[in-house]
Amino acid sequence: MFAAGDDDNNPCGFVQGRDDDYDMALHVGAIFIILAVSLMGSLLPVVSKHLACLQQMATIMSFVNAFGVGVVVSTALVHMLPPANDALNNECLGLSYPGLANVIAVVAILLLQCLQTELTARFAVPTCATDTEAPTADVKGAESPSQQFHSHGHTHALSTVASDAKSRTISVLIFELGVAIHSVIIGLNLGVTSGTTFTTLLTAICFHQFFEGVAVGSSALLAFDELKATLWTVFGYALTTPLGIVIGIGVSTTYSPTTATALWVQGCLDALAAGILIYTGIVELLTNQYTNNHEFHTKSSRSRLLTYAFVAAGACAMSIVGYWT
Repeated sequence: MFAAGDDDNNPCGFVQGRDDDYDMALHVGAIFIILAVSLMGSLLPVVSKHLACLQQMATIMSFVNAFGVGVVVSTALVHMLPPANDALNNECLGLSYPGLANVIAVVAILLLQCLQTELTARFAVPTCATDTEAPTADVKGAESPSQQFHSHGHTHALSTVASDAKSRTISVLIFELGVAIHSVIIGLNLGVTSGTTFTTLLTAICFHQFFEGVAVGSSALLAFDELKATLWTVFGYALTTPLGIVIGIGVSTTYSPTTATALWVQGCLDALAAGILIYTGIVELLTNQYTNNHEFHTKSSRSRLLTYAFVAAGACAMSIVGYWT
């Protein structure tokens, strides 16, 4: 991954090393800049929920959450899948099939569907005991039909809530995995970049991390009841891109992005991350929060239209940022 090619005229595997305008101080500063911006974005939904003075902004935060949904979908399709295609279609690999990155993304989506379904079923709260015990109740202590119906329905409701909570937790962990993979890659790219390209890329990544952070924070709030778990998710997200920058700085003198190993690793990881976020964005966020959400259906037409507008705004924002990254 870090070896130079034998032929200096061959761009494949060529190690350029650090340019003269590589600013180490600025690269180190970028670690803390990205960390701060990532924390700001991801903590925004969390702080808004737990600070009394901001709890009245529930409606506004629902729109911020919608913005985050658009960010997730756009990140997958604009920031992850195209670079995966570029890497795996690079002439240095010489592959004859141009759609390999898309295939990897599709495989990731299908595997995630199976994984989440099986994990949710495995950790679902069983209700058979209540159903089978009901007919054997003592005659003297038997409940009325209405009482039995209420008890039976209440048990199912509790079971459904518990299963939904498990499913949401699994969804957020899957989402966080996809984001982490992508964040380390863009951090690595930033760490080996220099000159005016570095400044442009740093600015774009700041916006990228802030918007994506909003999506991470909003998703964590939906999945975890405990503040501690939410904060662990937020801090885990905030540290991934700085980690990538540190790795990039460390290998900046020997790294070659055109070796076969580097192209395979970047292409496959980007495609995998794209599949994860496509699944999360469309299935878990768009479908569960809007399409199949009765509470959302009961909102006013104006509120629903504003939600759609914020989803579109999030997608547009990340698409614009994608021009520079």
